[in-house]
Amino acid sequence: MTSSYSWRGNHEDKGTQIDLVIERNDNLINLCEIKFASGPYTIDKKQYQALQNKKSAFIYSTKTRKAVQITMITTFGLRQNSYSAELVSQVILDDLFE
Repeated sequence: MTSSYSWRGNHEDKGTQIDLVIERNDNLINLCEIKFASGPYTIDKKQYQALQNKKSAFIYSTKTRKAVQITMITTFGLRQNSYSAELVSQVILDDLFE
């Protein structure tokens, strides 16, 4: 069984919010960040660090032992750079509706 939900950290996590969490049967958790843009979305250093902080806060707060990966859901994909290369997966919004 797979479950999905949004997640908000407590005050210690400074209000960290994850748009969509997908817990899969294979002991993997996808932390999904959803972004709308009129073209390919660019992850800069600040955004990359924020995503890593969200991942760390989620793991610390939930004490999960499952593997956790960041997944970007965007309207037109990601512009490739050194920060986007570090992310494990990406989904283009249209793929969800096929």
